[in-house]
Parts: sequence; structure tokens; C-alpha cells
Amino acid sequence: MTLDFNNIRFVPIVHQRVTFAERVRHAAISFRPDAIAVELPATLQPLIVEGVKRLPRISAIAWREAEDPNELYYLPIDPSDGLVEAVRLALGYNIPLHCIDLDLPGLREKWQYAPDDLIVERAGLKRYVEEFGPALAATDDASAARESHMATMLRALAGRYGRVLCVLGVGHYESVRRLVESGEVEPAHPGAIDERPGAALFDIEKHALPGMLGEIPWLTYLWEQSREERELTGEGGFDRLDAIVTLLREAADVYEKLYHEQLNLTQWHGLLQYARNLALVNGRLQPDFHELVIAGRGVVDGDYAAELAALGALYPPQEGKGTDELPRLTAGRGLKDDNVIARFHAAPRWEMEPFEMTRIRLRRRPPAELLEIWKRDWEEQPGLFGLCDWPPESERQEKFMHFVRKRALAVMSEDRRRVEEFTSSMLDGLDLRETLRNWHSGKLYVRAEYPPRGAVGAVVVIFEDQDLDDGNNWRATLYAEHRGESDISFFATPLGEQVVGPRISRVELNGLLSVWPASHLPDIWMFNLGEGIKSCADALLASGIMFSSDKYVAYVAATPPRPRMKQLARRYGRHIIYLPLHQFARDRLRRIRRFHMLGGRHVRRWARDYIFEN
Repeated sequence: MTLDFNNIRFVPIVHQRVTFAERVRHAAISFRPDAIAVELPATLQPLIVEGVKRLPRISAIAWREAEDPNELYYLPIDPSDGLVEAVRLALGYNIPLHCIDLDLPGLREKWQYAPDDLIVERAGLKRYVEEFGPALAATDDASAARESHMATMLRALAGRYGRVLCVLGVGHYESVRRLVESGEVEPAHPGAIDERPGAALFDIEKHALPGMLGEIPWLTYLWEQSREERELTGEGGFDRLDAIVTLLREAADVYEKLYHEQLNLTQWHGLLQYARNLALVNGRLQPDFHELVIAGRGVVDGDYAAELAALGALYPPQEGKGTDELPRLTAGRGLKDDNVIARFHAAPRWEMEPFEMTRIRLRRRPPAELLEIWKRDWEEQPGLFGLCDWPPESERQEKFMHFVRKRALAVMSEDRRRVEEFTSSMLDGLDLRETLRNWHSGKLYVRAEYPPRGAVGAVVVIFEDQDLDDGNNWRATLYAEHRGESDISFFATPLGEQVVGPRISRVELNGLLSVWPASHLPDIWMFNLGEGIKSCADALLASGIMFSSDKYVAYVAATPPRPRMKQLARRYGRHIIYLPLHQFARDRLRRIRRFHMLGGRHVRRWARDYIFEN
């Protein structure tokens, strides 16, 4: 069986799925029809055409039924729907358009589970229809009347035009084709509607798009871009899986820009695998929006998941107000015009897939308008009450620094340990590794440990070095507030660049010096450290060498200190213990690097509402 009958080519689709819209486009380009027929009511054709002409800005046709005035029925002009794509092609290439569906009062097509459209991309539309069309066939009386009407209209169009392209739901395809082939005519439905004077076109609020579109809004935007590219160049295509990966990558770019964290290969592999597994559990081959956000939170963190959720819900053409000033349609509340909201239930023509509300706990994201107010307040009065840190972050930082000090001494002890053959003393115990290695000789080996004399006073942690002459960072020195804290000096991203709450600014530390015990460290950024100091990392290490009261200085960085810094350490009687940055847990380093500055101690009273861990 083919999808053609005489001069009619059928394109069965699942509504509001972009893969089927792509198949409609391919069919229209290859078939070159003289007329296009779509499964939409003729009573709404003028409004449908007007709504399609507004694309890429999305609108909807809404009306009320006299029998149920509390229901607002609407038909979304969804770019990812194959019917809308067919209308766009007809208007774009000046092909006669015919809406052949029967308009019935209170009509809503019930949702049916349709197998994943990835099967269409892999096996083809014809095989998909053959395998799943019978299971998706509609059996109610209203559908029978509509299918008879569509078959009658198609037979008339086939007699008028040379080639007719018919786009309709896969559940109606077999019945409509059978009626077209047999020529059967059923009596007209007595409740059919000839006109809808109360129907009107409405703009859709951007926040309502995720609940009204069949696809993720950002994927719909990528489809629009792909469509525009093909209109200009005649090349290209759209793959939904590639679009999902593009969404994940663009969210990762935003995440890296805001939080200075890159997703590594392990995270990418885990993210894609987790999203795939969630989709398989729910009976799909490709993940939906909810599953992508869950996977992002589980594999990366809540910040990435929040950026992914915000980007996925974005549809740039819907920003701002339309040029035609149409009344607005909102999700679940109805119409909004001049700030007056009519509250009633909104009922789409194609029933949405059943869903269960779940709560995903993510970092609170204030609206952009509120962020602008906070940022303006910070810029006007950056240090009116004096800057201070957020105590929970300081405690975490001090614990990490004490851990580094212990680890540095352990490394020194390991370097000073000696293994020798047992003669008369067990020294500090049996060395099992060396004894087993020489088991064939029958000799025992013992270890002698020589603990380092002295302590680690200064710890320098370098995340990302910068030139000392680079003014694109913020440098400061903070002093201990009590005996449990150390003096710290650091360089970080500009203060006030990311304001996350009233008088609260987040910075990303690029380098940090901690001197213990606190001894009122001078402001090293105003201190002349010598001509050989060219980078911020060298400045912190030189300060640790000069101002630490203990012999050892721990240096945590991606690369070892320069020989010049080792010479400076010998001159001051200090010893640098180098610890590679990759030896520490990435998540722990991320928590240390992310730091919040408060515009006064009084801000600590409400800071907890804006600073929290995912």
C-alpha cells in the first residue's frame, strides 16, 4: 500500500509533532500539488489564514459554545503542527487551500497514545502508518461524520485539480481513504455548523506557550530557524534529536557564562543516557521537556537544570507585544485584554497528553524586572554599609582550607618516608608493599617516617590565573571576624556583575589566599611585591610566602609554581607544597569558588532566602 490514490497524495500526521511537519514539507516539495486540503474546518479558514500569516509569532483561534459558556475552545496555530505547515506552504507558493473538515459543536479530539515519531525518521512515514494506523483509528460517531465529509470534499477536489495533497490525522486516514476509493456517501450530520461568528484570533502570552504547544518552545524556535534557512538556501533539514542536543548545548553555554563551569565528557554521557532512560521508562524513544530538566538536575546540578528549563520555555518571536494589538490568551485563565482576565477553562481542539504535576526543586529565579532593580540599587550604593561575606560559605571555605593543610602535611610525610630492610628494629611498622615485592628473597622491610617539622600557615588555591595588569576582575582582602576564621585575599569576577538578591552579589573566585592564624594581612593588592610578579597567582603565592608565620605554604593549582617563586620561598625560609587541582573533587571546588558578597551585615538577616545550595 502506498499513500497515494489516483491523483491524491495523503500525508497522515500526528498533530503538533514537528517530525510530521517535516514530512508534510517533503511531500509538498516532491509532489508539487495543484491544491492542498487540510483537516481543518472551513468555518475557521479565514482566521486560520490570518493566524498563519502572523507566524513566527504564535496565535490561537478561540470561541465559545452556546451549550457550555464556561469552556473556551481554542485552536493553536502551532508551527510544529503538520496542518499549519501545509497552510504555510499553500500561502507561500500560492497553492489553492481547502479546509475540508466538518465543524461540529463542542468538538475535541481525544488524546491517544501515538508511538514515538523517531520511528518515522528511521522507518519512514508509510511504515509508521501501516503499523500503527489501525490502532489509532477513531471509532466515534462524530469522527465517522467528519471522515465522510472529508472524503466527499476530496473526491470533488480530485475532479477539479490535477494533483491534490491531503494532510490529515493518522487516525482518520484509513477511513477517509476507504470512503474516497469506494465512493460511498453518507447523509450530512444534522449538527454541523456553517459559520462561527463568535470565533476570533488571539495572541498567546509567552508564559502560556509550554502548555499550548506540542513541542518544547525552544525546539519550535529551532524549527522556525531551520525552515527559514531552507527558504533562503533550499538546503538543510530538521532532526528532532539533533535539536534536543542543541538545546542541551546552548543551555550548557549559558551555564558556563554564568557559573564558569563546563560540562565534561562524563557529564555529557551521563546526561544523554539518563534522559534516554527516563524516556524509555515512560514509553518513548526521545525525552520530553520534563525528562530533560530532571536529567540535567540529576547529572549536573540545579543551576544547569534551571537554565535548561528557562531556555527550553523561551520562544523569542513571542517576546513583547504584537504589532496588531490582538487580545491575549493565557493558559488556564482564558482571555486577557487591558489587564482584565476572564477566568474559565481553556479546552484545546486536540486534547493534550495526560500529565501528572510534579515539583522540581530548583534555585529560585527572580523575574528580570526585579533583578534590574537590585542591580541598579547595588550600583548606586555599592558599599554604603561595608561589605561582608555569607557565614555558611566562610565556614565551608575554612573547612576546605584546613583539609588542604592536613593533606599538604601528609604529602610531605609521604615524601620523607624511608623504606629499609629489617635488621634489629621495626621502626614505624612493617612495609607490606615492599615485603611482598621481595617475597622471593625471604626478607622483611620496615618503614621509617619522619614527620615534617612545622605547620602549613598559608594556602593558595588558583582556579583561573589572570595577568596582574588585567583590570577585568575584582580584588579584595577580607579579615577574620573571630578566632575560627583566617584572613583571606582573592581576585574574582567583577563585583555587582551578578546581583542575585537585594544587596547580594555573587562572584566567582579565580584565586584565593588563606593565612592561618589570622594576623591582619595587609591589602596585598596595594602592596609592592617586586618586579618579578606578573600574574595574580604569583601575587597570592608571594604574599603567602611573605606573610605566613609558618614554614610551609600549600599551593593548589593546575600547574606547579614557577622556579622564581621557589627561589623567593627559599629566601624567606619557606617551603612550597604543590597539590594538583585535579586531585580535589570538582563539586567541592565549585562550592568553594562560588562566593557571595553582602552589602552590609544587616543583609545577613534575609540572605538565606536568596542563597542556598541545590
